[in-house]
Amino acid sequence: MSGYIEFLVDHLAIMPIKPQDKSAHPPSKNTIQLLQSCWEKGPDNVFLTMPLLFLHLSDTDNECSLAIGHLLQAVPEDYTSVVDPFVQNLSSLELWRLKSVIQRLISWLVVQGISGFGVWIVAIMESLASRGEFMMLRDIADENAYKVARALSFKTRRDDAFAVLRFLLLGYTHSPKLFNNVVQGLIPLLMSCRKPEDLEFSTQVCNLAQILAIHFGDNGDIEAKVSKARTFLRLPIVTRIDALQAIRDSSWKKSLQIQNTSAGSRTPKFTQPLGKVGLVNLGNSCFMSSALRALYCSSEFKNAVLNSAQKVDSTKVMTTRLRDTFVGLSTSRLSVFTPSPLYKALPDWLNDGHQQDAAEFTKILFSRLEDESPISKDALSSFRGVMINQVKCGTCTTVSTKKEDYYDLTVPLPKSDYTDLQSVVDVFPSEEVLSEENHNMYFCDKCQSLQAATRFTMLGALPLNLIVSVNRFEFDTKRSRRIKMNTPIHLSESIQVRVQESHEAQVYDLYGVVIHSGESANHGHYYTYAKEPDEPGSVDAWLLYNDTNISRSSFDGMQQALKSSRADTPYMLFFRRTGRTATLKNQNQVRSDLFGGSSSSSHGSNSFNRDREQQTALLYEQQNDFRMEELASKVSALNKITVDIHNEVHGQHALLDQNSNSFNDFGTSFATTIKKLNVMASQQLGKSMCWMVSAIVFVFFIVYFILSRTNSPE
Repeated sequence: MSGYIEFLVDHLAIMPIKPQDKSAHPPSKNTIQLLQSCWEKGPDNVFLTMPLLFLHLSDTDNECSLAIGHLLQAVPEDYTSVVDPFVQNLSSLELWRLKSVIQRLISWLVVQGISGFGVWIVAIMESLASRGEFMMLRDIADENAYKVARALSFKTRRDDAFAVLRFLLLGYTHSPKLFNNVVQGLIPLLMSCRKPEDLEFSTQVCNLAQILAIHFGDNGDIEAKVSKARTFLRLPIVTRIDALQAIRDSSWKKSLQIQNTSAGSRTPKFTQPLGKVGLVNLGNSCFMSSALRALYCSSEFKNAVLNSAQKVDSTKVMTTRLRDTFVGLSTSRLSVFTPSPLYKALPDWLNDGHQQDAAEFTKILFSRLEDESPISKDALSSFRGVMINQVKCGTCTTVSTKKEDYYDLTVPLPKSDYTDLQSVVDVFPSEEVLSEENHNMYFCDKCQSLQAATRFTMLGALPLNLIVSVNRFEFDTKRSRRIKMNTPIHLSESIQVRVQESHEAQVYDLYGVVIHSGESANHGHYYTYAKEPDEPGSVDAWLLYNDTNISRSSFDGMQQALKSSRADTPYMLFFRRTGRTATLKNQNQVRSDLFGGSSSSSHGSNSFNRDREQQTALLYEQQNDFRMEELASKVSALNKITVDIHNEVHGQHALLDQNSNSFNDFGTSFATTIKKLNVMASQQLGKSMCWMVSAIVFVFFIVYFILSRTNSPE
């Protein structure tokens, strides 16, 4: 029977049916009827048919006949259940052939005579999601979402197209660009659905647009258009709670099946060309993947985690799951690793399918590891530093000192057009005034009341590996939402960090940069540039880690890439202590007499002042250079516009001169003509006068002759 079914399917695949044919011609109908008779004999025959059908749909070397589409249309929808077992048994390379299947079926959504593809497309994509193939689904969404949205204009294709579009848009919820492009096209379609028979469809489209507008809440223009269309058509409102629930229910990661991807579980069909292992994006999990990449390149931390053989309590699984993830990343014969166990171990609010903060994830991870076991504490020791906070009461001058450990430093971002890396980390020692005006008065234990005070913060001890998080997100009180500051940072390969009041600074080398890509604080994408200390080959062996994609880069290449895109900004920076020291440069002035220091340090303070002034002057010079480049480009554009205007005015003047000359010539010709007419008129008048006088004389003589004859005597 299998050979017979294969013969019939292959026969259908070579039938020359073109898209303009509204239905299958008799030979294909007869063949499909023969296959249907085979299916009636047992469901196993359907299972035999489906792989053959998908094989022809995925054939990119030969054009697939529409007869295969008619065959898929003839398969009962109940048999979509065979799709998932079929997909789960495919290898990684064979999975990518399904992308061609989906794209071909999407292209057939608008073909007349065949329908019912939507349920099959969604079934295939759901199975891909259960395999964690989110990169493929993102590619499919980027390449086909707008095409599917256009198919909604065909009334007979709306059910299929809308099911596919809803799955793509609600599953791929961190692409505001895709949302803007598609919803901009949906609004005119929505406004045209005014007939009673279009009510159900218009409600579905409007609900989808409202859900996406709530999720991507930063675009007020789109949100206003959707609201206007909803009000015009008198359609129901989708609440924020319902919208977020719909996003969670439709998330691609909802059907994710946790698979054992440890070293000995399966043999992949291919490996990364660089011998590295990619991390599968579980649906907005790039915040976790990007931070894990940088942590994995922290050799002391990585080795401590990999060497931890101690078993922990079953309720404390963070150490075990982090170790399993690092084992997966260190096994070069694996092509990709799915970190779903670690992702599911995070708090519910951190793994809800929405975009989260990479720095916040690192803090949560370290906190959980610290609570679980001594092994985890030892692993974290390479990131542990000590911070000293001293507060001096403004009334009684009592100084209180507090020391606390830190695993990362969060530093403010200067509000300027441009800054450099040294200036970003150059905030310690810092001084802050606590006062009533600043709404942050200090409670003095000695005075037993709130008092104005001065707080001084310095670094007491530096870790081996230093993490610096740039505070790029702040709350905008006017718009009542978080916003992102896209100030560019000029990176450098090393920095100087000062401890307390030391006159020397420790030198740190940069080895990892987590990048946040996007204009908004609520969504975007994270990826990482990093280099491992034991990386063979070039000293500048930087790699770009972007989920499952890994490529070679360099420090200069990273600089150029960040310079070309203002939305891609350094967010977390990872440094390794070199053991070298440097004479203090570019540091804040230390007020040594703040807490009772002697005046003998005035010379050092003056030196720090000069260094700081030099650094400030250098920064201003860099900012001025940056602004001058922008100004030069604007002046160049303005000069071009001025030249264009000058040429246009010159041309208009020339045209006016030409018109003036033409008018003068016409005036001269007209005057000459009038003169000639006057001469002609005067000559004609003279002739008329002569004839008139002659006539009068002639009449006079006639009258005279008659009168003379009458009066003469006979």
